Amino acid sequence: MKKAFTLLEVIISITIFMILLIVIYKVLDDTRVSNKKFEEYISKNEDINYLYKIFAEDIAESKDSITLDIDRDNNTIVIFESNNSFNDPFYSNITYMVSSNNNLVRVESLKKFEKGKSGIDFYNNSYIDILVKNIDKFIVLSENDKYVFIIKQEGHERIMFPTFKMEN
Repeated sequence: MKKAFTLLEVIISITIFMILLIVIYKVLDDTRVSNKKFEEYISKNEDINYLYKIFAEDIAESKDSITLDIDRDNNTIVIFESNNSFNDPFYSNITYMVSSNNNLVRVESLKKFEKGKSGIDFYNNSYIDILVKNIDKFIVLSENDKYVFIIKQEGHERIMFPTFKMEN
């Protein structure tokens, strides 16, 4: 007499195998989705930390006074001189402003920015770094040597960056 699997036993084993495959696939898919969300969270926090580092170093190493002005869209323009240079050590004048296409930019220039007076020559002789795109609102509040940068980006929550100026 030959021993072999019956048709019923083969169907049951295939069914168990398929259930296991479905469970394993679901676990792997859930892992992939959670990894993607985690990577997005980490990337967002790295961007925020980088931005905070720029603000904190610029303000901490600023010379003399920091001028806060308002543009036509009620965004703050921050103008000061700093020892913190990213591009050229001779370009010590720093300006934060929202550009016409709603990007928060950091302008590092040889000459001080003058609202309404700085022309194309000023921008041609400057380093312009885009820090954040799609800005709804950029506000800087100050009290004594403390400055709070508030950024509201399109589709995101408001972010605040508290900084302080070091004694010269």
